[in-house]
Amino acid sequence: MFFKVLFSFFSILFATFFATPAFAIESEVNSSNANTAELFGLPLNDLSLSELENKMNSLGFKSYPSYKEGVTNYSLGRHGVLGVKNAAIFYNRSGYIRKTHLSGTVNSSKNRQKLGNLLEQKYGKPHIGMLDDGYGRAEWQFEDGTRIAFYNATTEVSITYADGTPKAVSRSGSIDVEALARRSR
Repeated sequence: MFFKVLFSFFSILFATFFATPAFAIESEVNSSNANTAELFGLPLNDLSLSELENKMNSLGFKSYPSYKEGVTNYSLGRHGVLGVKNAAIFYNRSGYIRKTHLSGTVNSSKNRQKLGNLLEQKYGKPHIGMLDDGYGRAEWQFEDGTRIAFYNATTEVSITYADGTPKAVSRSGSIDVEALARRSR
């Protein structure tokens, strides 16, 4: 199971960083080309819970019960993804992701450093805070209203992905008279 999760994680990283047809040019990798936060290779902006759950299940991550409405929890495996073992997914009534909080106790300093360096390589220099060789507190903000907050100053590491304006299904305010007539027959 550990190797399946590790393979899946590195497959996602590979696909994320080398998504251009002829592999990423070094100048593109070093600059911040990402215009939205991505969670397990999926754009966070207006991401539906069902789409994320399908991705998590395909990666072999197991959900476990949450007794709070609007929250789904996942275990990221015994060893986690570079030590990050838990994911709490918060969603709105329409079934769209508001926030995802990844956390875990990462005792390996190499894994903590890799986490920060991967985020900085993908998204560029943080807009708020700073990273020193992968360690520190940082936040990336994007034009579509998504953001990533990263805390890596101690062994308790957390990464929060948030959509400031998640999609919501709204009612039109009109009444479908024909549908009501069909029901009453």
